Amino acid sequence: MKAPYLLLAAALALAGAAPALANDALFVDAQTVRQAQKTLNDRGFRTGGIDGKMGPQTQAALVNFQRAERLQPTGKLDRPTIDALGLQKGDASASAGGANYSPATIRKAQETLNARGFRAGPANGNMNDTTSTALRAFQKSESIAVTGRLNPRTLSRLGIDDNTASAGSSQRGAAEPSSATIRQVQRQLSSRGYNPGPADGVLGRATRAALMDFQRKENLPVTGQPDGATRAALGVGAGVAARR
Repeated sequence: MKAPYLLLAAALALAGAAPALANDALFVDAQTVRQAQKTLNDRGFRTGGIDGKMGPQTQAALVNFQRAERLQPTGKLDRPTIDALGLQKGDASASAGGANYSPATIRKAQETLNARGFRAGPANGNMNDTTSTALRAFQKSESIAVTGRLNPRTLSRLGIDDNTASAGSSQRGAAEPSSATIRQVQRQLSSRGYNPGPADGVLGRATRAALMDFQRKENLPVTGQPDGATRAALGVGAGVAARR
Protein backbone atom coordinates (compact mmCIF):
# COMPACT_ATOMS: atom_id res chain seq x y z
CA MET A 1 0.00 0.00 0.00
CA LYS A 2 2.91 2.33 0.61
CA ALA A 3 4.11 2.34 -3.03
CA PRO A 4 0.86 3.73 -4.53
CA TYR A 5 0.88 6.54 -1.95
CA LEU A 6 4.48 7.41 -2.85
CA LEU A 7 3.64 7.48 -6.55
CA LEU A 8 0.64 9.68 -5.88
CA ALA A 9 2.75 12.08 -3.80
CA ALA A 10 5.37 12.29 -6.55
CA ALA A 11 2.71 12.97 -9.16
CA LEU A 12 1.21 15.73 -7.05
CA ALA A 13 4.62 17.27 -6.51
CA LEU A 14 5.33 17.30 -10.24
CA ALA A 15 1.93 18.81 -10.94
CA GLY A 16 2.60 21.55 -8.43
CA ALA A 17 6.00 22.23 -9.97
CA ALA A 18 4.65 22.37 -13.52
CA PRO A 19 4.01 26.15 -13.57
CA ALA A 20 7.49 26.84 -12.25
CA LEU A 21 9.03 24.52 -14.84
CA ALA A 22 7.01 26.22 -17.54
CA ASN A 23 8.32 29.58 -16.43
CA ASP A 24 11.89 28.31 -16.35
CA ALA A 25 11.48 26.96 -19.88
CA LEU A 26 11.35 30.56 -21.09
CA PHE A 27 14.99 30.94 -20.10
CA VAL A 28 16.53 27.66 -21.27
CA ASP A 29 16.45 27.77 -25.07
CA ALA A 30 19.58 26.35 -26.71
CA GLN A 31 21.11 29.78 -27.38
CA THR A 32 20.71 30.86 -23.77
CA VAL A 33 22.21 27.58 -22.59
CA ARG A 34 25.20 28.07 -24.89
CA GLN A 35 25.72 31.59 -23.57
CA ALA A 36 25.47 30.30 -20.01
CA GLN A 37 27.93 27.49 -20.70
CA LYS A 38 30.45 29.89 -22.20
CA THR A 39 30.12 32.31 -19.28
CA LEU A 40 30.38 29.49 -16.73
CA ASN A 41 33.52 28.14 -18.40
CA ASP A 42 35.05 31.62 -18.53
CA ARG A 43 34.43 31.96 -14.80
CA GLY A 44 36.00 28.59 -13.99
CA PHE A 45 32.87 26.42 -13.72
CA ARG A 46 33.37 23.56 -16.19
CA THR A 47 30.30 22.55 -18.19
CA GLY A 48 31.92 19.86 -20.31
CA GLY A 49 31.32 21.72 -23.56
CA ILE A 50 29.32 24.48 -25.21
CA ASP A 51 26.59 22.54 -26.97
CA GLY A 52 23.38 24.27 -25.86
CA LYS A 53 22.24 21.20 -23.92
CA MET A 54 21.45 21.08 -20.22
CA GLY A 55 23.43 17.94 -19.49
CA PRO A 56 24.61 16.67 -16.10
CA GLN A 57 27.92 18.55 -16.24
CA THR A 58 26.22 21.83 -17.12
CA GLN A 59 23.75 21.35 -14.29
CA ALA A 60 26.57 20.56 -11.86
CA ALA A 61 28.43 23.70 -12.99
CA LEU A 62 25.26 25.72 -12.44
CA VAL A 63 24.86 24.33 -8.94
CA ASN A 64 28.46 25.24 -8.08
CA PHE A 65 27.99 28.71 -9.55
CA GLN A 66 24.73 29.23 -7.67
CA ARG A 67 26.34 28.20 -4.39
CA ALA A 68 29.24 30.57 -5.04
CA GLU A 69 26.75 33.38 -5.69
CA ARG A 70 24.60 32.38 -2.70
CA LEU A 71 21.65 31.56 -4.92
CA GLN A 72 19.30 28.64 -4.55
CA PRO A 73 21.26 25.66 -5.99
CA THR A 74 18.63 24.45 -8.47
CA GLY A 75 20.94 23.53 -11.33
CA LYS A 76 18.57 25.40 -13.64
CA LEU A 77 18.81 28.62 -15.60
CA ASP A 78 16.22 30.48 -13.58
CA ARG A 79 15.89 34.25 -13.60
CA PRO A 80 18.23 34.98 -10.62
CA THR A 81 20.92 32.75 -12.14
CA ILE A 82 20.69 34.38 -15.55
CA ASP A 83 20.94 37.80 -13.93
CA ALA A 84 23.99 36.71 -11.90
CA LEU A 85 25.64 35.36 -15.05
CA GLY A 86 25.11 38.69 -16.75
CA LEU A 87 23.02 37.19 -19.54
CA GLN A 88 20.36 39.30 -21.21
CA LYS A 89 17.26 37.19 -20.97
CA GLY A 90 15.05 37.16 -24.01
CA ASP A 91 17.74 38.74 -26.20
CA ALA A 92 17.75 36.66 -29.36
CA SER A 93 20.97 38.33 -30.46
CA ALA A 94 22.79 37.99 -27.15
CA SER A 95 25.98 36.93 -28.88
CA ALA A 96 26.02 40.30 -30.64
CA GLY A 97 26.54 41.83 -27.24
CA GLY A 98 25.80 45.44 -28.09
CA ALA A 99 22.08 45.43 -28.78
CA ASN A 100 21.39 47.96 -26.02
CA TYR A 101 24.14 50.39 -27.00
CA SER A 102 24.52 52.85 -29.84
CA PRO A 103 27.13 52.34 -32.59
CA ALA A 104 28.98 55.36 -31.15
CA THR A 105 29.31 53.63 -27.78
CA ILE A 106 30.41 50.36 -29.38
CA ARG A 107 32.94 52.25 -31.49
CA LYS A 108 34.26 53.99 -28.37
CA ALA A 109 34.62 50.62 -26.63
CA GLN A 110 36.49 49.21 -29.61
CA GLU A 111 38.85 52.20 -29.70
CA THR A 112 39.52 51.93 -25.97
CA LEU A 113 40.06 48.16 -26.09
CA ASN A 114 42.52 48.55 -28.94
CA ALA A 115 44.35 51.35 -27.09
CA ARG A 116 44.73 49.08 -24.06
CA GLY A 117 46.12 46.18 -26.05
CA PHE A 118 42.95 44.12 -26.41
CA ARG A 119 42.47 43.44 -30.11
CA ALA A 120 38.88 44.43 -30.81
CA GLY A 121 39.25 44.82 -34.56
CA PRO A 122 38.25 47.90 -36.57
CA ALA A 123 36.47 50.62 -34.58
CA ASN A 124 33.37 50.49 -36.79
CA GLY A 125 30.60 50.46 -34.18
CA ASN A 126 29.57 46.89 -35.05
CA MET A 127 29.73 44.11 -32.48
CA ASN A 128 31.38 41.01 -33.86
CA ASP A 129 33.23 37.93 -32.64
CA THR A 130 36.58 39.77 -32.54
CA THR A 131 35.17 42.54 -30.36
CA SER A 132 33.38 40.04 -28.11
CA THR A 133 36.61 38.08 -27.65
CA ALA A 134 38.44 41.29 -26.74
CA LEU A 135 35.69 42.19 -24.27
CA ARG A 136 35.95 38.79 -22.60
CA ALA A 137 39.72 39.16 -22.25
CA PHE A 138 39.29 42.66 -20.81
CA GLN A 139 36.56 41.58 -18.39
CA LYS A 140 38.70 38.68 -17.20
CA SER A 141 41.64 41.05 -16.60
CA GLU A 142 39.34 43.27 -14.52
CA SER A 143 37.87 40.36 -12.51
CA ILE A 144 34.31 41.21 -13.54
CA ALA A 145 31.66 38.99 -15.08
CA VAL A 146 33.07 37.58 -18.33
CA THR A 147 30.19 37.95 -20.78
CA GLY A 148 31.82 39.25 -23.95
CA ARG A 149 29.15 41.94 -24.02
CA LEU A 150 28.91 45.59 -23.15
CA ASN A 151 27.22 46.41 -19.86
CA PRO A 152 27.40 49.32 -17.41
CA ARG A 153 30.20 47.80 -15.31
CA THR A 154 32.34 47.05 -18.36
CA LEU A 155 31.82 50.54 -19.77
CA SER A 156 32.77 52.01 -16.38
CA ARG A 157 36.00 50.00 -16.27
CA LEU A 158 36.75 51.13 -19.81
CA GLY A 159 36.27 54.73 -18.68
CA ILE A 160 33.37 55.28 -21.07
CA ASP A 161 30.29 57.33 -20.28
CA ASP A 162 27.55 55.97 -22.55
CA ASN A 163 25.87 59.37 -22.77
CA THR A 164 29.14 61.07 -23.63
CA ALA A 165 30.12 58.42 -26.16
CA SER A 166 26.80 58.59 -27.97
CA ALA A 167 26.76 62.37 -28.04
CA GLY A 168 29.20 62.46 -30.95
CA SER A 169 32.81 63.09 -31.68
CA SER A 170 32.73 66.60 -30.20
CA GLN A 171 32.61 65.12 -26.70
CA ARG A 172 34.97 62.17 -27.16
CA GLY A 173 37.93 63.98 -25.69
CA ALA A 174 36.07 64.35 -22.39
CA ALA A 175 35.59 60.59 -22.14
CA GLU A 176 39.06 59.53 -23.22
CA PRO A 177 42.05 61.93 -23.25
CA SER A 178 44.56 61.61 -26.07
CA SER A 179 47.59 59.36 -25.76
CA ALA A 180 49.76 62.47 -25.44
CA THR A 181 47.70 63.66 -22.47
CA ILE A 182 47.87 60.24 -20.83
CA ARG A 183 51.66 60.24 -21.26
CA GLN A 184 51.82 63.60 -19.52
CA VAL A 185 49.65 62.25 -16.71
CA GLN A 186 51.92 59.22 -16.37
CA ARG A 187 55.04 61.41 -16.22
CA GLN A 188 53.51 63.67 -13.59
CA LEU A 189 52.42 60.69 -11.49
CA SER A 190 55.93 59.21 -11.68
CA SER A 191 57.52 62.52 -10.67
CA ARG A 192 55.30 62.57 -7.57
CA GLY A 193 56.29 59.08 -6.44
CA TYR A 194 53.40 57.08 -7.89
CA ASN A 195 53.96 54.06 -10.12
CA PRO A 196 51.84 54.32 -13.28
CA GLY A 197 54.16 52.13 -15.33
CA PRO A 198 55.87 53.31 -18.51
CA ALA A 199 54.80 56.60 -20.08
CA ASP A 200 53.28 54.83 -23.08
CA GLY A 201 50.04 56.78 -23.44
CA VAL A 202 47.94 53.74 -22.56
CA LEU A 203 45.51 53.94 -19.66
CA GLY A 204 46.31 50.51 -18.25
CA ARG A 205 45.74 48.99 -14.84
CA ALA A 206 48.95 50.37 -13.31
CA THR A 207 48.15 53.89 -14.49
CA ARG A 208 44.60 53.71 -13.19
CA ALA A 209 45.79 52.36 -9.84
CA ALA A 210 48.27 55.24 -9.57
CA LEU A 211 45.54 57.70 -10.50
CA MET A 212 43.29 56.33 -7.78
CA ASP A 213 46.06 56.66 -5.18
CA PHE A 214 46.68 60.23 -6.29
CA GLN A 215 42.97 61.07 -6.25
CA ARG A 216 42.57 59.70 -2.74
CA LYS A 217 45.51 61.79 -1.49
CA GLU A 218 44.14 64.92 -3.17
CA ASN A 219 40.57 64.34 -1.93
CA LEU A 220 39.29 64.05 -5.50
CA PRO A 221 36.60 61.64 -6.74
CA VAL A 222 38.36 58.27 -6.96
CA THR A 223 37.61 57.25 -10.54
CA GLY A 224 40.95 56.01 -11.82
CA GLN A 225 40.40 58.27 -14.83
CA PRO A 226 42.43 61.35 -15.87
CA ASP A 227 39.43 63.64 -15.72
CA GLY A 228 39.66 67.43 -15.81
CA ALA A 229 39.97 67.90 -12.06
CA THR A 230 42.69 65.26 -11.81
CA ARG A 231 44.65 66.70 -14.72
CA ALA A 232 44.41 70.15 -13.17
CA ALA A 233 45.73 68.82 -9.84
CA LEU A 234 48.60 67.18 -11.70
CA GLY A 235 49.33 70.35 -13.64
CA VAL A 236 48.52 68.70 -16.95
CA GLY A 237 46.70 70.78 -19.55
CA ALA A 238 45.23 69.27 -22.70
CA GLY A 239 46.81 71.98 -24.79
CA VAL A 240 50.23 71.52 -23.18
CA ALA A 241 50.04 67.74 -23.57
CA ALA A 242 49.05 67.97 -27.22
CA ARG A 243 52.17 69.96 -28.05
CA ARG A 244 54.59 67.45 -26.51
